Amino acid sequence: MQNSPSFWGCFRLLFILGFLLTSCKKSESLPSGPWVNAVHAITRDVPFYVDTFGNCVTIASITIQAQVTGILSQTLFQEGDIVQPGQKLFVIDPEPYQAAFQQAQGDVEAAQANLWNAQQVLQRQSKLYATQTIDLQTLDNAQASERACEGKLQSTNATLKRATINLGYCFIASPIGGKTGVYLVNTGNLVTGNTTKLVNIQTISPIYVDFTVPEIELENIRQHSDRRELEVLVTVPGRPNYEAKGKLQFLDNEVSAQSGTLRLRAQFENKDSALWPGLFVNVRLILHVLSSAILVPHSAILIGQKGPFLFVVDAKGHAHFRTVKTGELHADLIVITEGVKKGETVVTSGQMMLADGSLTQVRLQPIPNYSTDNVPDSKAPSSGSE
Repeated sequence: MQNSPSFWGCFRLLFILGFLLTSCKKSESLPSGPWVNAVHAITRDVPFYVDTFGNCVTIASITIQAQVTGILSQTLFQEGDIVQPGQKLFVIDPEPYQAAFQQAQGDVEAAQANLWNAQQVLQRQSKLYATQTIDLQTLDNAQASERACEGKLQSTNATLKRATINLGYCFIASPIGGKTGVYLVNTGNLVTGNTTKLVNIQTISPIYVDFTVPEIELENIRQHSDRRELEVLVTVPGRPNYEAKGKLQFLDNEVSAQSGTLRLRAQFENKDSALWPGLFVNVRLILHVLSSAILVPHSAILIGQKGPFLFVVDAKGHAHFRTVKTGELHADLIVITEGVKKGETVVTSGQMMLADGSLTQVRLQPIPNYSTDNVPDSKAPSSGSE
């Protein structure tokens, strides 16, 4: 049986239609539009800060000085030791002062005995004068003798007190806790009271850091320091993994007319003794922290007639024009205060090939590393503002 021409014609038509339909589906599945780089918007706690530099300053620095003259008989510490308040450091030969102390004690005892005797004589003379056995002159002599003995006792007591003080000066203790410097006098030398310096001691823990900021930051710092205690972060050049946290102590009472800067001071516990007096440090003064801020790379931002804008790509690959409000710049990232939500795909390069609603192909990139804790190099100090 032969196939009819109409059958073959229908078959050919169905085949062509199926081929065309398949081709259309394949063409629809193929990606189209320009390639762009993009990232997901992230959230971080972003600090607003002022970066500068400063120097470590000891809270207390004293130079131990001999207060009595004598031979330095003992040194009870090693150079560079950490000493505590009240710790004995030096001994000046106490024997001469011990002898003076004992002599003063004897003089006091003798003066006390003389005073007692004079009081007894005066008491007897007063009774005799009452019975008119002696004349007034004899009574006056007894009273004068008693007063002289009282004066002598006061004098000897003062001498004993001075001898006690001088004997105590032979044993020299540290009035503060801190780190000792080099010996200024070695054991065995003659030291002179109120002249010879023995050693310098500087407090290490806690410690101050003094730094300056431009006067333009004054009002911003005052506003935030009035509300809470401001945190200060410090790093040491050459120690990239070290960071110390302290608190702002005070603002100076004037702005320098010569440099246009304001001096500030922060205090650090410095329990590890990493900060030393005179050490140069990088300083970051944290004004406040913006919680859960939206961040995108700065390269995503373009400027148009209506201000900053960027492109956001939806799940179907369409790019959408989005006006935004920007905030603080942090390294390569910028805060978006309005216009972008966490997790949205933001175009970072290739924006010039896009229009609102255009189809695009996305190369998703990792967002640049970012940490609010790292203090950047302060060779060129930068300031943060709200």
